[in-house]
Amino acid sequence: MFKVITKNLKTKFNICFILLLYLSNTHSQQKIYEFTIYDGSESSTMNQFSKNYLSSYRIFSRTLDELIPNKKINMIVKLSSISLFGLPFTHEEGHRSVLTHKGIGSISQPFFNSKGAAYVKGVRDNELIKLRNTDLPNFARLHSAGLESDYMIANRIEELIVFEEESYKVLKEEYLLRKFGIISYHLTTLIPSLSPNIKEEDNELKRDIVGHDIWGFVRYLHRPNMPFYRYTQFDDLTNIEKKYAKGLAFKSFTNLLSPILLGKSSFDIYPDLKGNFSIGHSLSPFGDYFEQNFYLFYKNKYKIIFYIREFMNRDKTFLASGVKLHNYKWSKKVATSFGLDIWNQPDNLSFTTTNNKLGGNIYLKLNHFTYQNKGNFIKGIGLFTEIFYKTDGFLPEFASLESDFGLRFGLSISY
Repeated sequence: MFKVITKNLKTKFNICFILLLYLSNTHSQQKIYEFTIYDGSESSTMNQFSKNYLSSYRIFSRTLDELIPNKKINMIVKLSSISLFGLPFTHEEGHRSVLTHKGIGSISQPFFNSKGAAYVKGVRDNELIKLRNTDLPNFARLHSAGLESDYMIANRIEELIVFEEESYKVLKEEYLLRKFGIISYHLTTLIPSLSPNIKEEDNELKRDIVGHDIWGFVRYLHRPNMPFYRYTQFDDLTNIEKKYAKGLAFKSFTNLLSPILLGKSSFDIYPDLKGNFSIGHSLSPFGDYFEQNFYLFYKNKYKIIFYIREFMNRDKTFLASGVKLHNYKWSKKVATSFGLDIWNQPDNLSFTTTNNKLGGNIYLKLNHFTYQNKGNFIKGIGLFTEIFYKTDGFLPEFASLESDFGLRFGLSISY
């Protein structure tokens, strides 16, 4: 029942934002908005929800720019909408998606309560204890998935801005709040008084699933067999755990290392070649990682993304890399994307092992516009299909930590 209710609410949410397309009859530059309908065998995955939210927000922000020319009022509306709705909604959906993948029903309550917290609730302690005892990587990811979602939305915004698929003006507030939201959450480790001291509710079904994301994440990575409780406070951590959590906090400041934050979409490298970069940090089911993204835009046609990652568990660093050809247009109606990821990660995604395991992912995406009409404000409607295969291992936003073969498809709209 919980899954059905949640799924219906998300469907209505997506439909309402798509309707903004038809209400915004405009002569602005044509953009493409994608909405994932089906994401493999999963129901409402992190990848699906984040992409659909970002497309919806782009429509909302673009429409707002056209309806409210006053910059101050416009900015206040955007910041309020993101802070009170967008950020908590996608963050909590990140948490919920891990439970859904493991077949555990839950309720997303992405609205701040009187204690200043948004919850995913409706889960019994024994379900969480079983997940911890039988699948520690997914239990750890249950804590970190909200920040994982925030981080990947910021990455996707960078792609849109660098490749001129959306303007910085439309996405500025969303991008800045995503970046600073990640850092501010980690800042509560350096200044614990910033985090509210929330007591566990008497009714276990009304409790948040993890409490403080980072402190619970750190505690269970270091002491997975300790007595179970949800709401970890900073003083519950050992000195070693506090040191590790503070290290994560200092690392999070690398998320500020991008010219895109200052509105610089790209640099001219050679004639017909532009590029940009970003450096970031996020959490994984076995620790954390640094990431360096490089964006190349050649002849306004070839859009290439190359990245390097350094995964870290407690004792060792594991290297990973990937490359993607993004939305290459074969014609006015057909575009393709292709990507390849290769990684070394800890064996069994363990926080403590020094043994590594090689893995990877490959995908191919086809976007075909079946309807095009220059005369209407809806310029095109099409379908996209994506097929992928990944081996065992962690890939941000992918639902499964095990090997997975899947098919995605959805709707593309341009206007």
